[in-house]
Amino acid sequence: DLVFIEEAFERLLLDYDRVFSAMGVPACLWRRTGEIYKANREFTELVGLEGYMMREGRLCIYELMAEESAVNYWEKYGHVAFDSSQKAVLTSCVLRYKPSPATSSGLSVHGSGPISPNRLLNANLNPNPQKGTVSSAAKEVTPVGGEEVKKEEGEEVQTEEGFINCCFSFTIRRDKWGIPTMIVGNFIRC
Repeated sequence: DLVFIEEAFERLLLDYDRVFSAMGVPACLWRRTGEIYKANREFTELVGLEGYMMREGRLCIYELMAEESAVNYWEKYGHVAFDSSQKAVLTSCVLRYKPSPATSSGLSVHGSGPISPNRLLNANLNPNPQKGTVSSAAKEVTPVGGEEVKKEEGEEVQTEEGFINCCFSFTIRRDKWGIPTMIVGNFIRC
Protein backbone atom coordinates (compact mmCIF):
# COMPACT_ATOMS: atom_id res chain seq x y z
CA ASP A 1 0.00 0.00 0.00
CA LEU A 2 2.81 2.44 0.84
CA VAL A 3 4.47 1.82 -2.53
CA PHE A 4 1.14 2.43 -4.30
CA ILE A 5 0.64 5.69 -2.40
CA GLU A 6 4.17 6.86 -3.25
CA GLU A 7 3.67 6.01 -6.93
CA ALA A 8 0.39 7.96 -6.95
CA PHE A 9 2.19 10.94 -5.35
CA GLU A 10 4.90 10.85 -8.03
CA ARG A 11 2.24 10.73 -10.79
CA LEU A 12 0.54 13.78 -9.31
CA LEU A 13 3.91 15.59 -9.25
CA LEU A 14 4.30 14.91 -12.97
CA ASP A 15 0.78 16.18 -13.66
CA TYR A 16 1.57 19.44 -11.86
CA ASP A 17 4.73 20.05 -13.95
CA ARG A 18 2.57 21.15 -16.85
CA VAL A 19 0.11 23.06 -14.66
CA PHE A 20 2.81 25.03 -12.83
CA SER A 21 4.71 25.92 -16.00
CA ALA A 22 1.58 27.46 -17.52
CA MET A 23 0.30 29.18 -14.38
CA GLY A 24 1.25 32.80 -13.63
CA VAL A 25 0.06 32.69 -10.01
CA PRO A 26 2.60 31.83 -7.29
CA ALA A 27 1.93 28.20 -6.37
CA CYS A 28 3.57 25.26 -4.67
CA LEU A 29 2.64 21.79 -3.54
CA TRP A 30 3.63 19.88 -0.45
CA ARG A 31 2.98 16.62 1.37
CA ARG A 32 0.49 16.51 4.23
CA THR A 33 3.48 16.79 6.57
CA GLY A 34 4.49 20.12 4.99
CA GLU A 35 7.57 19.21 2.91
CA ILE A 36 7.54 21.20 -0.34
CA TYR A 37 8.10 19.08 -3.45
CA LYS A 38 7.33 21.53 -6.25
CA ALA A 39 6.93 25.28 -6.73
CA ASN A 40 6.66 27.48 -9.78
CA ARG A 41 9.01 30.33 -10.62
CA GLU A 42 6.51 32.95 -9.40
CA PHE A 43 6.43 31.40 -5.93
CA THR A 44 10.23 31.26 -5.66
CA GLU A 45 10.37 34.94 -6.61
CA LEU A 46 7.65 35.77 -4.08
CA VAL A 47 9.60 34.26 -1.18
CA GLY A 48 13.05 35.17 -2.53
CA LEU A 49 14.53 31.67 -2.60
CA GLU A 50 16.22 29.58 -5.28
CA GLY A 51 14.16 26.95 -7.10
CA TYR A 52 16.25 24.01 -5.87
CA MET A 53 15.09 24.76 -2.30
CA MET A 54 11.51 24.00 -3.39
CA ARG A 55 12.17 20.38 -4.35
CA GLU A 56 12.48 17.00 -2.64
CA GLY A 57 11.24 18.21 0.74
CA ARG A 58 14.25 20.42 1.49
CA LEU A 59 11.98 23.07 2.96
CA CYS A 60 8.57 22.95 4.61
CA ILE A 61 5.65 25.26 3.93
CA TYR A 62 5.35 26.27 7.59
CA GLU A 63 9.01 27.36 7.57
CA LEU A 64 8.05 29.96 4.96
CA MET A 65 5.17 31.32 7.05
CA ALA A 66 5.22 33.69 9.99
CA GLU A 67 4.47 31.82 13.23
CA GLU A 68 0.85 32.99 13.52
CA SER A 69 0.17 32.05 9.89
CA ALA A 70 1.67 28.58 10.38
CA VAL A 71 -0.59 27.98 13.39
CA ASN A 72 -3.59 29.24 11.39
CA TYR A 73 -2.70 26.92 8.48
CA TRP A 74 -2.45 23.81 10.70
CA GLU A 75 -5.76 24.66 12.41
CA LYS A 76 -7.58 25.05 9.09
CA TYR A 77 -5.90 21.98 7.66
CA GLY A 78 -6.94 19.97 10.72
CA HIS A 79 -10.58 20.98 10.23
CA VAL A 80 -10.79 19.84 6.60
CA ALA A 81 -8.11 17.15 6.26
CA PHE A 82 -10.33 14.16 6.93
CA ASP A 83 -13.67 15.65 5.89
CA SER A 84 -14.06 14.32 2.34
CA SER A 85 -16.87 16.80 1.64
CA GLN A 86 -14.38 19.70 1.92
CA LYS A 87 -11.55 20.10 -0.52
CA ALA A 88 -10.25 23.68 -0.48
CA VAL A 89 -9.71 26.51 1.98
CA LEU A 90 -9.32 30.24 1.29
CA THR A 91 -7.54 32.27 3.96
CA SER A 92 -4.71 34.76 4.39
CA CYS A 93 -1.15 34.32 5.56
CA VAL A 94 2.10 36.16 6.06
CA LEU A 95 5.03 34.65 4.18
CA ARG A 96 8.66 35.19 5.06
CA TYR A 97 10.73 36.84 2.36
CA LYS A 98 14.23 35.36 2.16
CA PRO A 99 13.97 33.31 5.36
CA SER A 100 17.33 32.83 7.01
CA PRO A 101 18.88 29.34 7.20
CA ALA A 102 18.48 29.31 10.97
CA THR A 103 15.61 30.95 12.81
CA SER A 104 16.09 33.03 15.92
CA SER A 105 15.31 29.95 18.04
CA GLY A 106 18.25 28.07 16.52
CA LEU A 107 16.07 25.62 14.59
CA SER A 108 17.78 24.70 11.36
CA VAL A 109 16.15 24.84 7.95
CA HIS A 110 19.06 23.10 6.24
CA GLY A 111 20.46 21.04 9.11
CA SER A 112 18.73 18.16 10.79
CA GLY A 113 15.71 17.97 8.53
CA PRO A 114 12.32 19.63 8.61
CA ILE A 115 10.94 21.17 11.76
CA SER A 116 7.85 19.33 12.97
CA PRO A 117 4.66 21.34 13.55
CA ASN A 118 4.89 20.61 17.28
CA ARG A 119 8.51 21.85 17.47
CA LEU A 120 7.51 24.94 15.52
CA LEU A 121 4.59 25.73 17.81
CA ASN A 122 6.58 25.07 20.99
CA ALA A 123 9.70 26.92 19.84
CA ASN A 124 10.67 30.11 21.61
CA LEU A 125 10.57 32.28 18.50
CA ASN A 126 11.07 36.02 18.58
CA PRO A 127 7.61 37.42 19.45
CA ASN A 128 8.28 40.71 17.65
CA PRO A 129 10.09 39.89 14.40
CA GLN A 130 11.16 42.83 12.31
CA LYS A 131 8.45 43.24 9.71
CA GLY A 132 9.00 44.66 6.27
CA THR A 133 7.41 45.00 2.90
CA VAL A 134 8.59 43.63 -0.39
CA SER A 135 8.49 45.48 -3.69
CA SER A 136 6.48 44.06 -6.58
CA ALA A 137 9.70 43.03 -8.28
CA ALA A 138 10.63 41.09 -5.11
CA LYS A 139 14.16 42.47 -5.31
CA GLU A 140 14.07 45.00 -2.50
CA VAL A 141 12.90 44.73 1.07
CA THR A 142 11.74 47.68 3.10
CA PRO A 143 12.22 46.99 6.83
CA VAL A 144 9.97 48.71 9.37
CA GLY A 145 12.51 51.50 9.81
CA GLY A 146 11.87 52.54 6.20
CA GLU A 147 15.34 52.11 4.72
CA GLU A 148 15.43 50.24 1.42
CA VAL A 149 17.81 47.37 0.85
CA LYS A 150 18.58 46.62 -2.80
CA LYS A 151 20.60 43.96 -4.55
CA GLU A 152 23.35 45.63 -6.52
CA GLU A 153 25.37 43.91 -9.22
CA GLY A 154 28.22 41.94 -7.70
CA GLU A 155 26.83 42.17 -4.14
CA GLU A 156 25.43 39.36 -2.07
CA VAL A 157 21.69 38.99 -1.82
CA GLN A 158 20.16 40.68 1.23
CA THR A 159 19.80 38.19 4.09
CA GLU A 160 17.44 40.25 6.24
CA GLU A 161 14.00 38.77 6.52
CA GLY A 162 10.94 40.62 5.40
CA PHE A 163 7.28 39.66 5.49
CA ILE A 164 4.67 39.50 2.73
CA ASN A 165 0.90 39.60 3.33
CA CYS A 166 -0.87 37.17 1.01
CA CYS A 167 -4.26 35.73 0.26
CA PHE A 168 -3.78 32.00 0.25
CA SER A 169 -5.86 29.06 -0.87
CA PHE A 170 -4.97 25.44 -0.53
CA THR A 171 -6.56 22.39 -2.10
CA ILE A 172 -6.19 18.95 -0.58
CA ARG A 173 -5.60 16.06 -2.98
CA ARG A 174 -6.63 12.70 -1.52
CA ASP A 175 -5.89 9.06 -2.28
CA LYS A 176 -8.61 6.57 -3.11
CA TRP A 177 -9.25 6.01 0.61
CA GLY A 178 -9.84 9.73 1.23
CA ILE A 179 -6.57 10.32 3.06
CA PRO A 180 -4.73 13.57 2.19
CA THR A 181 -1.58 12.93 0.15
CA MET A 182 -0.79 16.32 -1.35
CA ILE A 183 -1.73 19.94 -0.76
CA VAL A 184 -1.56 22.51 -3.55
CA GLY A 185 -1.37 26.14 -2.48
CA ASN A 186 -1.86 29.35 -4.46
CA PHE A 187 -0.68 32.70 -3.11
CA ILE A 188 -1.59 36.24 -4.16
CA ARG A 189 0.10 39.23 -2.59
CA CYS A 190 -2.38 41.52 -0.78
